[in-house]
This record gives sequence, structure tokens and C-alpha cells, in this order.
Amino acid sequence: MVFLPRSIDKVRATLPGGNLGPYNIPGFTQVMLERLGIGVEAFAVAVAAAASDDEVCTFVKNNTTQAKIDEWNGWVNAREPRGGDRVAALEIYPWLGERPDLVIGLDVLDEDDKRYFAGLK
Repeated sequence: MVFLPRSIDKVRATLPGGNLGPYNIPGFTQVMLERLGIGVEAFAVAVAAAASDDEVCTFVKNNTTQAKIDEWNGWVNAREPRGGDRVAALEIYPWLGERPDLVIGLDVLDEDDKRYFAGLK
């Protein structure tokens, strides 16, 4: 399921001892959970209690439908940053002006991560 591993990691970073850094739960993670019909708090409890990512995946599968997962995967794989408003996306990702080839939100997040984490080396 697209974005689930990243969402698990983000929620783990909110737990004691974690460090969420510049990330947040609102955004793709919150939208994903809403589309799946899973509350953010319930997901966070499941992540905190899970011994592995597989246990979180089982929680998700037990609390949604395959149709909702398929719908989410289709939506997120086509979603453009800020709903396709490139000007608004440039306000958040100023470097996007250098990368007109990046159109899909997941590709923009990937590039943003590369740029952010390159500065932490």
C-alpha cells in the first residue's frame, strides 16, 4: 500500500524517544487514514503496540477494505502537489521551479527528502 511504510515511520517518530523533525501527520498520512476509514489516534495506538511493520499492516487490513486500499493507491499515485496548483506548490517547495519534470506529489516528496537529508550529512 502506497505511503503506509512512511506513515508508520512518521507515527513512530511521534512516540517517546522519537524525533519527527520537519515532518507532520497532517497531509498524506492523515488523508490516507481518512480515505481508509481509520482514525489517526487508532493508527497511532496500533503503531505504538506493534512489534513490526507487518503487525501494523495487519491492523490496517483488518480495519479497512481492499477497495479502499485500491482507491487510495490510485488517488495518491496521480495526486499533484496542492491539488495541481503549481504556484501554491512553489511556495512550499521553491526548488520545484528547477524541476518542471516533477508533477506527481510522491515524486515531489521524494525529491524534497533528498534535498533535506542531503543537508544533514
